[in-house]
Amino acid sequence: MAEPAYTVPAFRQRSPDDVEEYQRVTSNVGKGLASIQEELHRMRVATKTQVENIAIKREVQEMMHKVPMRTETNTPPDFLVALRSHTVWEKTPVKLFCTVGGHPRPIVKWYKGGKPVDPLSVPGKYKIESKYGVHSLIISRCVVSDTAEYSAVATNSHGSVTSKATVIVKRAGGAYESCQLFGQVPYLTKIHPSKLEITLLDKFGVSFGTEGGSIRLACTMVVVPDLPNVPPLAEWYRDDKLLKPGKLVEIKVGGGSASLNLPHLAKDDEGLYTLRMWTKDGTAEHSAYLFVKDAVPSVAGAPGAPISVKAFDINSDYVLVAWKPPNLTKEAPITGYFVDKRESGSTTWSQCNDSPVKVCKYPVHGLSAGHAYHFRVRAVNSAGMSRASRESDKVTALDPAERERLQVIQLDGKHEVVIKADDVEGYVTLPGAPTDVHASEIFKSYIVLSWNPPSPRGRAPIWYLIEKSVAGTGAWQRINAAVKLQSPRYPVFDLEAGKKFQFRVYSENLYGVSEASGPTGPVETLDEHGSERPVGVPSAPGQVVATRNTKSSVFVQWDPPKHANKLMGYYIDASVIGSKEWSPCNHKPYKHTRFVVHGLTPGETYVFRVQAVNVYGLSEESQESSPISVEPAIERGVEYATPGAPHGITMLSCDGASITIAWKSPKHRGGSKITAYYVDKRDADSLTWQEVNTAPTQTRTYKVDGLTEGTFYEFKVQAGNLAGVGVPSAPSLPLKCEAWTAPEPGPAYDLAASEVRGDSLVLLWKAPVYIGASAITGYIVEMAKKGHSYHPQNEVPVTHRYLRVTGLEEGAVYTFKVKAVNAEGVGKASEPSEPVVARALPGTQEIQLGVDEDTGDIFLSLEACEISETSKFVWSKNYKEITDCPRVTVETKGKLSKLIFVNPDVNDLGAFSVIVTDTDGVSASHTLTEDALNTLLELSYNIRHPIVPLKHHLNYEVLEKGHVRFWLQCLKLSSAATYRFIVNDKEVTSSESNKISHDVKTGVIQMVMDHFTKLNEGTYTVQVHDGRAKNQSSLVLVGNVFKTVYKEAEFQRSEHIRKQGPHFAEYLSYKVDDDCTVLLVCKVANVKKETAFHWFKDDEEIVLETPPNVMSGTVALPITMFSRKDQGHYKAKLSDDKGKDTSVFDISGQVFDDIINDIAHIAGSSASELVLQCTPEGIRLQCYMKYYTEEIRTAWLHKDTKISSSEKMRIAGTAEMAWMQIRDPTEKEKGHYSIQIMDATKSYTRTFDLSGQAYTDAYEEYLRLKAAAFAEKNRGRVVGGLPDVVTIMELKTLSLTCTVWGDPSPEVTWFKNEQEVVSTEHAKITFEANKYSSLTINNVTPEDSGKYSINVRNKYGGEFVEITVSVYKQGETPPEPKLGGRQATPVPLSSKAPTPAQTPTPAQTPTPSLRSSKSPTPTPKSPTPSRSLKSPSPARSFKSPTPPRK
Repeated sequence: MAEPAYTVPAFRQRSPDDVEEYQRVTSNVGKGLASIQEELHRMRVATKTQVENIAIKREVQEMMHKVPMRTETNTPPDFLVALRSHTVWEKTPVKLFCTVGGHPRPIVKWYKGGKPVDPLSVPGKYKIESKYGVHSLIISRCVVSDTAEYSAVATNSHGSVTSKATVIVKRAGGAYESCQLFGQVPYLTKIHPSKLEITLLDKFGVSFGTEGGSIRLACTMVVVPDLPNVPPLAEWYRDDKLLKPGKLVEIKVGGGSASLNLPHLAKDDEGLYTLRMWTKDGTAEHSAYLFVKDAVPSVAGAPGAPISVKAFDINSDYVLVAWKPPNLTKEAPITGYFVDKRESGSTTWSQCNDSPVKVCKYPVHGLSAGHAYHFRVRAVNSAGMSRASRESDKVTALDPAERERLQVIQLDGKHEVVIKADDVEGYVTLPGAPTDVHASEIFKSYIVLSWNPPSPRGRAPIWYLIEKSVAGTGAWQRINAAVKLQSPRYPVFDLEAGKKFQFRVYSENLYGVSEASGPTGPVETLDEHGSERPVGVPSAPGQVVATRNTKSSVFVQWDPPKHANKLMGYYIDASVIGSKEWSPCNHKPYKHTRFVVHGLTPGETYVFRVQAVNVYGLSEESQESSPISVEPAIERGVEYATPGAPHGITMLSCDGASITIAWKSPKHRGGSKITAYYVDKRDADSLTWQEVNTAPTQTRTYKVDGLTEGTFYEFKVQAGNLAGVGVPSAPSLPLKCEAWTAPEPGPAYDLAASEVRGDSLVLLWKAPVYIGASAITGYIVEMAKKGHSYHPQNEVPVTHRYLRVTGLEEGAVYTFKVKAVNAEGVGKASEPSEPVVARALPGTQEIQLGVDEDTGDIFLSLEACEISETSKFVWSKNYKEITDCPRVTVETKGKLSKLIFVNPDVNDLGAFSVIVTDTDGVSASHTLTEDALNTLLELSYNIRHPIVPLKHHLNYEVLEKGHVRFWLQCLKLSSAATYRFIVNDKEVTSSESNKISHDVKTGVIQMVMDHFTKLNEGTYTVQVHDGRAKNQSSLVLVGNVFKTVYKEAEFQRSEHIRKQGPHFAEYLSYKVDDDCTVLLVCKVANVKKETAFHWFKDDEEIVLETPPNVMSGTVALPITMFSRKDQGHYKAKLSDDKGKDTSVFDISGQVFDDIINDIAHIAGSSASELVLQCTPEGIRLQCYMKYYTEEIRTAWLHKDTKISSSEKMRIAGTAEMAWMQIRDPTEKEKGHYSIQIMDATKSYTRTFDLSGQAYTDAYEEYLRLKAAAFAEKNRGRVVGGLPDVVTIMELKTLSLTCTVWGDPSPEVTWFKNEQEVVSTEHAKITFEANKYSSLTINNVTPEDSGKYSINVRNKYGGEFVEITVSVYKQGETPPEPKLGGRQATPVPLSSKAPTPAQTPTPAQTPTPSLRSSKSPTPTPKSPTPSRSLKSPSPARSFKSPTPPRK
């Protein structure tokens, strides 16, 4: 039936021209749709044909007919086939289609550029279809304005999902039509943004923001060519991560600028921002840091908000939320965190945890599957709650395993078929057990259990049940009885500290519960010391070094902590010297170990510290850096800045008409040396300043004349350098011009700290200008540690103007005051010194005292750790500068300066110091003492009056053949050197028996005596002359010393003779191979084929199967399975026509113990874990190793108690194993067993826990084997007497007789061809004394041929034995018997009165009563067991495994 025509609503009536155009469009659309439908029909037919040829599809279809329909699991929407982008020509149709899965069936809506597609808005333009699970949007007769981004949004009750694609429409002429549609312009132009030339002009700099505020980063630029429809392509990055536009990020480009607006700042936004513009030549980039500080807390003292909240491990009802802790400087430590959640679309937040969690992770469970959520975190300390963090990105609670259960099959690379795992699994009701149960997160307050879903799981929805047990108890307890858990994750809270727990999981569906999973290993939240697992915060970072960068920034770098513990980053803090407050430099953990701190006050001095951050919180603070003034780094070619303002103006003296003032130098010198100071003054009641000195002064004191007595004056000072005059100081306090008349001295001034070290420094000062009524007799120094009051450092005033202060605390800050003393009393205290940090500069060197090796000059030297271009080395003696002094000279090259003494004597003793100017305090000192001077004078004399330096004095060496070498070695020896040897006051010259030589390169002079005799005892001397230098060395060889040399020479001579024939290059020694074979090894030399080699033990020759091969150079005697019996005296003999040699080796005592220890080392290393082997006698624990002997020290332990071998606990072993047998085990033998294998230095322990289920299984197996052994021992059996095959002539008598045994006595049944034989006159059966059974056949005929068998059985079992009987006619050749398990024996012939052949049957035996015909007849379905089978019930291998030898 044809579809009714479309009726245009009244409100959309068109003019005749519009109607005509509409009809034309409708006609074209109809044609286009017809072609599309034909193509779709063809694709369906082809797909169906290919799918039917796939075996798995056929299997699935068959299963679908067998398995009843079941309720499908609720799942959120998912695009099985997503939208695909298209580029089409104008006036042609395009079709977008997708395939969507999900239950309930999702509803699909279409959007163009974010706006819904309405087919009624443009009739005939759009057509939306939804057939066979395929959703499509058809756009007919496309125009350029249809270029846009199209999206399909699938929604059901469990969520929504979106797929997007771009449609680009081209003009037939080849050109694009510009269309400003939702940022798609780059697709519509011929000029790509990378073809533009871009020059960045005004760039954004380092910026500072506050939480909750907003900020805009922008760059202006010049673009060539500047086309309105082709804006540049700008990308913004934060910490190298591309930013995308959204509600938190607004990106604009065009109009000659590119900007990034952050409307809702949070600390998450802190970082390095980079603008990257794609240009013709590559990229144009600019980067700058954005700092975002904490907003004012709602409660004073509350911590800042947490950072970087993210959700991980997302499941259908569980997510793991993680975040980073905030920085703390003056706030109280954080005690925990609260996690909040809200559903997407709702504004209501709900708290997830009742009590604060102490780590920066929290598992949130109880979510609704398919729902989307946001999370946030709040920190808590003793002051209160922080502001909430920025909420996380939206996450949807979905089961990740659902997608894995879908299989997509590609057909011809064009079409796809989706098959669910349910179809492949078949009809499954009960699910399988979960697998891989383990604790994925372990913290003090909770653990998170994780596992893999069961396979197969069936089609019915499943949920999980969890049980816990205290490790080792075996008592399991359900822990989620009230929670229907659908995800393979579950957090467990409130576990008892100090205990270890095990967990297992069941799967459950509407059909029932699965088997339990395997239990986890023991899980404990705390270690034995009560610390959280893993150990918490990182260790403190290492050394912090700060260097200058710009006038408002400092470059800080540090060493990483030794124990990182999954480091998140670092927080850097700064403090102004003299203040007690620390300020955070960054508010989001920084991942690198170097950072530029911005926003500092120029000229101010700071110290820095660093803390490491991880999931447990913040580490301890690092040590503070050295103080650093915020100044630009000085480089050549960079313009210097003017100095900062001087400070600390103080009055030193006043005579009523003048005032002498002093001041401190500026903290900021401007990068060059200060060369001038200018002083201004004014009356305290006036506003006009007057210049005091038009000519600059270079000192920091100045006497201001022309003052009016009784008037108050104020002063200010300006400093000047190469860059000019800096800013003036702050006005001094009003100083009254009034003559000082006090008898005590005035204040000292210009206090300076020198030689600052970690525990000491030297304080220097200048004498007061005003001395008082009498001369100054001394000084008192007072010191104050930061935060403490001043106290004196010297009880007795020092007469000099320096004092070494010791006992300082490294890193502490100190200030000093000095008071001068005269006969009238203690004067006024000086102004406090600058704060001094007790810490040496990095790389600080001390003064070195030495002597020049070439000239012999005595000197003091210092290598400075840092200098500047204007630095000078200022040397002092007793802290008085050395100027023009004839006793010393100073040489300086680069960082090294030397103070050289001209003619040193006792007048040069004292304390010498040096200060390097224009540095951060490089200085050192050294006290020259009389002893040190005398040592240096002696060394100087030796250099100036040289001797030939000797590296080694005269010595001797005994060489092979018994030669003796006398030698010495000079450090330097020229080719012109001369020497002579003197023995017992007589010079010895070189000859055949005494060879004398030297080597200029090595400096060795030697004499070799060929034959050393008793006549050579005496004194040996060598005299050496080399230019002006000379030296001699002597060696005395008399008494015992000579006897030692003579004995060694004789030994070497005899050894040389021995080695002329076959000999042992290395005497006998032992080694133990990897297989524990002991080898006695020796090396032989100078042998030939005819050389004989023999082994002996205790003088008895050992004859080997393979004679020793002496030509190999190495001979070995292997001793396998070494034990105490192998102790003895071993000897190896070597001989031929050139000589003989012997080597002995005694294996006893310590040598035997060493060998056993070496074997124990190999055996212990190879030992397997203890394995359990059940036997009829009991339970045996076995430890396999490469070799075992009772001499190896071993110890068996039960519950840490040593076991001695007894009838109950028998300890023994074989060459392959050590074992311990528990006879007749009881409950007392339960517990933990171990074996210790000990060598000389180490023990090897192997264990087995014989308790719980392991003991139960072993005990049951022992009882079973015991019963089986008893049954095997007492079962019915044939002892002997029957052949396998019998060949007999007809009409003879056949007697088959055997002896049977069993307890109780067995029953005997005879069979022929598997049919029971009944006793008759022809075939007579007898059973005598319950021991002898016979089957006698009289006058056998061919019909008696066949397979006979006897079944002997009692209540413990029995045995079935077969005999093959062949009857042949008289005159025929007997057939060859087919031999079986036993030799066939022909039966002796008997014509009338046959008797049992060779059967020990008594003479008179009553006829036994035959068994009832109801006795079962064996059939082939019950095979006869082998007669060789000794254990009808073999041990179950899975309960008593025997591991392979290692």
